[in-house]
Amino acid sequence: MNLNLPSTTEINRFVAKTNFYKQTSITPKIHDLIEQQIDRITWTNKVAPTTMNIAADDTVEFQIFHVSLKTPDLDNAVLVFMQKTVSYPILFVVTGARGERAAAVTKNAVSKPVVLATDWSSSLSLSLKGTTTGAVYQNYLMQLSESFAAVGGDAEKHSEVTKLKRSIDALSTKIKRETQINKRQDLARERHELEIQLKEIIG
Repeated sequence: MNLNLPSTTEINRFVAKTNFYKQTSITPKIHDLIEQQIDRITWTNKVAPTTMNIAADDTVEFQIFHVSLKTPDLDNAVLVFMQKTVSYPILFVVTGARGERAAAVTKNAVSKPVVLATDWSSSLSLSLKGTTTGAVYQNYLMQLSESFAAVGGDAEKHSEVTKLKRSIDALSTKIKRETQINKRQDLARERHELEIQLKEIIG
């Protein structure tokens, strides 16, 4: 994956999985997921005024972690746990049998974790943009999710959009399976109402 970061940000330091276990309480489920799904973690980059020509703001610095998988996918709960153990924001670069993807954990208005992630790709590149640490990080986040970008980086609205899209998809599936015309029409009207709500949020 190409994040277009200067070489001055490179760290390339192996991070033992046990380091995360020491930082905060961990449930047996999360521990097992990490052991089963993750092969290796590498701290690849540190983005900060000390490593590149940007100014500091509310985001003092953020890290890039490369996560190599044993399994086809990585559970979102693992990403949430790993971010919880580190005081600075993390941009995760995840690689495995399905290719590579970028992911991050942000929070909505009530501080509930929101996971943003690109689709799997054989080759992924994110643009570098911004004059402050926070701006650079936010620019990366906007590239992880179309719906997150569509609501201007509002995590609360992004969560609403995600729920609405799931409901719309579920109704579409029901409509295809329903054989009675009147029931299909009822489901279609319900879907249309949700589509209106979605349009009001994303514009």
